Order: sequence, then C-alpha cells, then structure tokens
Amino acid sequence: MKRNVVALIVVATAMLLMVSVAQAATPTIATGDSRTVAQPTYPAVCQTLSAEGTTSSGTDQTSQITTALAACAGKGSVVLASSGSNNAFWAKGFAMASNEALVINSGVTLRGNAYTTQFINPAGSNISIMGPGTIDGGSVSKMRLINTGSITNFTVYDVTLQNAGMMNLYVQGGNGFTAWGITVREAATTKNTDGVDIDSMTNATVANSDIEDGDDCIAVKTNAAAVSNVTIKGTKCHGTHGLSIGSQTFDGVSNILFENNYIYGDDLSGTVSSDNQGIRIKTDPTCGGHVDTVEYLNTCETGVRDQIWLDTYYGSCSGTAGTPWFTNIVINGVYSVSSPSGPSSEFYGYNASNIMTVWLENISLDGTDIQKKSQYANIGLYNSNITPTGTGITTYAYAGSGSIPACTF
Repeated sequence: MKRNVVALIVVATAMLLMVSVAQAATPTIATGDSRTVAQPTYPAVCQTLSAEGTTSSGTDQTSQITTALAACAGKGSVVLASSGSNNAFWAKGFAMASNEALVINSGVTLRGNAYTTQFINPAGSNISIMGPGTIDGGSVSKMRLINTGSITNFTVYDVTLQNAGMMNLYVQGGNGFTAWGITVREAATTKNTDGVDIDSMTNATVANSDIEDGDDCIAVKTNAAAVSNVTIKGTKCHGTHGLSIGSQTFDGVSNILFENNYIYGDDLSGTVSSDNQGIRIKTDPTCGGHVDTVEYLNTCETGVRDQIWLDTYYGSCSGTAGTPWFTNIVINGVYSVSSPSGPSSEFYGYNASNIMTVWLENISLDGTDIQKKSQYANIGLYNSNITPTGTGITTYAYAGSGSIPACTF
C-alpha cells in the first residue's frame, strides 16, 4: 500500500510538472504601443526668432522664446534660426504648455545656462520639440535636459540632445509619447545620463534613434504608476548600460516591445561602458513588482559583456517595496560578437513561489556562460546556444519561430 501511495504521489507530481510546463509553453507576445505611430511632420511656422549668441557665449533669450511659444500655442511652431554668425540661443530653464511647438533649425543650438530646475519642462497636451538642431544642457550638475510631468501626445523629433547633467529625456506620467530620429551624445564615462526614460505612462514609442550615454540607453520604469504599451525599435545604443526595464517596477510593467535594435559595448570614442549590458531587466525587493509580457525581438550586440541579464536582486533602489516577478519574457533573435573577456548571461528568479518564465528563441551568443546565481526560472528553448542552469531552473524544448538576426555592425 505504501509503495502504491508513493507511486501515485510521484505520478501526480510529474503530471503537475507537465501541466505547469505545458501552460508555460505558449507565451503571450508583446505588441507594444497601441497607437499607430508614423514619422512626425513639422507644423506650420508661426514665428521665427533670430539667434543672438554663439555656442561659446550669448545673451539670455529665455523670455523671447517663452513669449513666442505662448503666442503661437495652437497656431504653429516657434522656429529658432541662425542670424549671420550667431547660431545659438542661450536660455535658463523654461516650461512648455499645451499646443506649443518648438523647432530648432539645422546648425542652431539651444544652450542651457545657469538653470536651477530642469532645462525644458513640458506639461500638458500636444507639445512638440523638433530639430534638426541641438539642445545643449551645458552639463549643469544633476539637472535633466528635458523632463515632463503628466503629458499627452508629446513628440520629440529629429533633434540632438547633449551635455545633460543627468537624464537627457525623461517622460513621466500620461498617455502618448513619441521620440523619433533623436540623437543623444554623452560619453560612456558620464554618470546617470540615461538616453530616454519612460516612467509611469502608457503608449510610448522610441524609433530610429541613435543614443550614446553613460547609463541606460532606454529605461522603462514605474515611479508613480504602472507603465504599459511601449515600443522601442530601430535604435542604436553606444557605450550604455543597455535596453533596460527597471529598476523601479513596483506599480507594474506590461506589454513592452523592443524590436530591431543594436547595442554597442563602447561609445563612439571607443570607451567601454562602465556597466556593459545588453538586454536587461533589473529590479529588487526594495522597489520590485510584476513585469509581464515583454519581448526583445532581433537584437544585435557587439562588444557587450552581460548579454542577457534578468535580475530580481539587482540591488537596493528607491521606491515602494514589493515582490519582483518576471513572466512572459520572450527573447527572440539575439546575435552577439566581439564580446570582452568573461561574457555571460543571468536568469535570477526571485524564489520558488515567483518563478521567472522566459522563452529563448534563435539565440547565438559568443559568450555562453551562465552566472552561477541564476535560479528559479522556467525557460523554453528553441534554436538557442545557451541553456541556463541553476537551483529551481527548468528548461524544455518548444516550437518557436523566426531566425537568428542578420546583423551588420
């Protein structure tokens, strides 16, 4: 009788495990931004202002800019233009309100000077900041270059952002954000200079951009509310800390799509990132929450040390304490070359009650080591040259799709 009971328990346990794996074998695929997002177009010109300075010196033109923006709200754009040898507008920090549009002409720089809040602070709806000129923060210590509160339909297009004291483009709260064709230029040695932060909002797209900075290339996070429906596509990251979710995830992260992106381990001067990461989801019990339905589709990496890094014990971070839990994480198509010494990946689920669920499809890494602290993950494999191992890690084959991306570095 005891032998039969034991046999029944073994069979039941095996059946439960099979059911668990079967349930996990069909991931929910992220779709990203629910809007139909196209390349932005320039609004009609309302006013044109003339530069009074150069990139090395100039008079303050803050009031001219803000007065023109208010007068042109809903009527068209304010264009910053060069005038003879003058090609720069010097300004203190200023706000932008609903229906205002600022265009910086080619060869023109909007230069931040002696501001004590964030340089440009848009708040409201239907606000645009466009190039193809440059916004230069002047490296004012601990100041964000563009920083929003709650905002609806905010567009940043074809503009270069440089010399931020902290984050270059930080968008927190609201619905509808597009960054298209932007350029960020910060050396890999500059601390906390994230390229784009998408925080506590829904429906956001970063497309066809080129980002060099000393922290996260893109960071998706929750400091005030949940974040959902985000697409990051066609973007290059140089010398950054990777395409990231976190650290703050305590309000919930869902439906995030990273598609057709390139990650370079060094910046454009050849300096290697201080925290050389590629695909990265990071949080901690001090600021953790549920991250669900994420896809990294076709990611090309060169010179990247930490190639796929999923970490629920990232380190202490500010926010609301919560349980880190990653589910429905699909990583389909990763190709890495020229990695530095000791490349590896990590799959660090929180505990046996909050098992990470991951699918690895079409993975070709030149570093196949798995960090020893990897644990508590249920991982489906299809055409992958890495097989994670560790305490509480289960791997299984499943019928995936797609192929290893063809990357041109």
